[in-house]
This record gives sequence, C-alpha cells and structure tokens, in this order.
Amino acid sequence: MRLPSRAAVLSLAFAWTAAAAAQTTRPPAPIGGAKAMPDQSLTAAPSVTRVESPTVVVSPSESAPQPVGFESDVYCFGYLGDRNERFPLKVHSAENVYEQTDYITHDLLYVDGGYDRGLKMGDQFWLVTPEQEVLHPFTGKSMGRLYQYRGRAVVQSIEPRTAIVRVTSACTDIPMFSYLKKFEPIPIPLARKSPPAQPGDAPTGKAKGHIVYTRDGVVVLGADTTVMVDLGAADGVQPGDFLTVFRYSTGREYGIKPVGAYWVNLPPPPGVFVPRTYLGEAAVLTVGDRWSVVRLTDSNRLIEVGDEVELK
Repeated sequence: MRLPSRAAVLSLAFAWTAAAAAQTTRPPAPIGGAKAMPDQSLTAAPSVTRVESPTVVVSPSESAPQPVGFESDVYCFGYLGDRNERFPLKVHSAENVYEQTDYITHDLLYVDGGYDRGLKMGDQFWLVTPEQEVLHPFTGKSMGRLYQYRGRAVVQSIEPRTAIVRVTSACTDIPMFSYLKKFEPIPIPLARKSPPAQPGDAPTGKAKGHIVYTRDGVVVLGADTTVMVDLGAADGVQPGDFLTVFRYSTGREYGIKPVGAYWVNLPPPPGVFVPRTYLGEAAVLTVGDRWSVVRLTDSNRLIEVGDEVELK
C-alpha cells in the first residue's frame, strides 16, 4: 500500500487544528472593570472603597427638655401661706370613723358643707394640714406657715349642708379635721440641664438666697430631696430654672446656731474670705412670690438648711 506524501500529512494536520480552534469556547468578558493588556492577560482594575463619614446620633434624652421632677415632688409637698389662712371646708367625720384615726386612698370623708357652699359633683380638692411657721435661717423672721398637701379628694355625694368626698390620692396619712382647698393642676416643668458649677467658677451675679425648709425635719440632704428656698417670682425665678447650691466653708470654728428646728452654719465673719464650695444643683418646681419649692438634682456633698443658692 502506498503511504501519503509528507505534504498531504501536513495539510491534514493544519485542517484539524483550525477546526479545533473554531470549536473552543470564547472566554467570558472581564468582570468588574478588568481589562485586557496587550499580552492578552487579564488585569483587575483597582477596587475603590467608599468611606462614609461617621454619623453622630444625638440621644433624645440629651436634646429634648426633660421633666425636672415627679408628680409626688409637687403634689405631696405644700406651700407657704399666711399664718392664719382660711379654708372653705373641713373634714369633720368619716365613714370609718370608729375604725380609723387617719385615712388613705379610697376612704370616704364627711365635710362640713354641701349645696350651701356651692359644691358640685366631681369637684376636686387638696387635703391640707397647717404645719409649723418657716423661719428664715439667718434673720430668724417668719416667712409664713407651711401648709402640707396630704392628698386629693373628689366630691362623691352632696346634701344641703354636708357632703361625702372620696380620697383619690394620699401622699401620707390624712388626719381628721384636715382642710379642703380647691384643686388646681400644677404642671411638672421641663428643662434642659447644663453642666454643674466647678470649683473656681465665678458667681453668675444673679439672684441669691438660702435653703430655708426641708420636709419631715431632715437636717442633711442629698440628691432627689425636695426643699424650699427663699427665692421666688419677685426675684425672677420661674419653674424649670436651675439653682447652684454652695457654701463658704470655714470649718466649725465660727460656729453654728439654732434656728427653729435646725442648726445652721454661720457665714464667715467680716474680713474672712474663702472660695465657694459647690455642693450641688436644684431644679425649681413651683414658685410663690418670695419662695420656691425645688428638687435637689445633684449633690456631691451633704447639703443643709442655710446653705446658699444662686440662679444659674
């Protein structure tokens, strides 16, 4: 048999190679910006990472005004009034008068007036008791009588000369012969708190006064305590204001003196000068003409009656 010539074999090999190349799968297009270089190799384009600027999230508690106290701070404290303030009604008996001497929430109390005093169903009243006179810690002069809020009551039944009131909220025990005073809602102030004063800070130059009364006769105080100061609307103080509490610390060599139920620190004598010792802060809750009820919001030392306050 005659073998094919060398030229025929080479021609057949080239034909087979061309057919195989035609059937080879074409490589996929570059992804992600890859590009072909002159030598046909694929090189990935450099990736770009976007850096987002940090987002500062402001907590609502830091940006929005917050209540500076609680309902109990306002509705269970009291106010300064005339030494002989008169009230329209008085508790003179009760449903459980033979079983109880003091009364609490849901108890029924009998008062000494009805239609003749203009009572209407649903009328609301404070239940009030007169307490001690408040004496100024340095002058010793009377600032008026404290009238303590014992709770609240609503008229449930009316007769011509008497009525039944139901205790809706009791702050503490409500004694017989408590007085009734027309209830008026007192809003809890809202305010933004600023940083407290630090040692060496200069005075603000605004109104100054003193702590003149503490509830229940407490003599040393800390944060979350409600007290009374001798600054009021006449001094430009409003609910929601903050007061800095401070003292001129001179030790005990200059003495203390009794005023009413308290012993108060005496100020430095003339010619003795010391920096302020900052004790804490207080938020104003309610305001009278010459007095305010405030809540101690911060304290870094024990606070006492007679310590000074300054409007921030």
